[in-house]
Amino acid sequence: MATAKDNLALVVLCSTLGYKTADDESAVKPLTAAVYNKLEARLNAARFTPSVFLTEKLSDISARLGLTADESSHIEKLMLRADKLGEELERLAERKIYATGRTQDNYPARLKKTMGKNAPVIFFYCGDMRLLDGETVAIIGSREANEQETEYAAKHARISAQNGRVVVSGGAKGIDRIAKESALHAGGKVVTYVSDNMVGYIKKNAEFILWDRLLVLSAFHPEASFKGFNAIERNKYIYASSDYAVVVSSGDGTGGSFKGAADCIKNKYCPLYVKDDGQTPAGNKKLIELGGMPLNEAHERLELQNG
Repeated sequence: MATAKDNLALVVLCSTLGYKTADDESAVKPLTAAVYNKLEARLNAARFTPSVFLTEKLSDISARLGLTADESSHIEKLMLRADKLGEELERLAERKIYATGRTQDNYPARLKKTMGKNAPVIFFYCGDMRLLDGETVAIIGSREANEQETEYAAKHARISAQNGRVVVSGGAKGIDRIAKESALHAGGKVVTYVSDNMVGYIKKNAEFILWDRLLVLSAFHPEASFKGFNAIERNKYIYASSDYAVVVSSGDGTGGSFKGAADCIKNKYCPLYVKDDGQTPAGNKKLIELGGMPLNEAHERLELQNG
């Protein structure tokens, strides 16, 4: 059974929490998900949980885990951060930001099932994690949306909220923001995955979090600055957490909206519906060619599919 110590061990091993910046060159780099997956397999084979690194001397268990001298040295240096990270987690908890790892019961179950070992080892979150237990719909689109696309996204978010569906978004401007605000103003609930400045996003949306109507998650440092790669990774979590997704607008084979949707189709994260009407952008048509399901009368058809 996973414990709080297991969770702390995962944070120590796999997060940049506690570093001055996520790119602090003087810091020992945390384990990537791929490296941790190999370590996790060794832990399971030896019938250990991650907390063993906090409760046992590494020299006593390294042979059972088959660790090389370099691997042992790396882990040992990371574990020296345990006390500091414990204090950092307490500081975040004062802001109602918590960490959950793949060993924990409240880790996003649908995402873990869909992504498997590609799921992040750690998520930081603020809000009620139970929002992910309901029926979820991702509403996706470009940052620079036109009036017709904005109205379309707002309408779909309102209908989703009225039907008890939780809207999943990425927290960016444009369609993400429109979908989130429309759902919340219609009395609905929203899950937002952010790729940067989680702390700032929480401050701007505190009232909805306090009302248990908004959950904010990040697989990155809560105070991380924007990076394109992180935003692309964040898109995967949106799809992997959703029962289905609706793409309102997409760039013509480029941009985060298109790449995320194409990746969803390729990896089958969830059923993907694509707006297809008289004002369909070229990017939407390309997504349909890749396997996205066209929507002409979106709301009626989705009600039939998911009602």
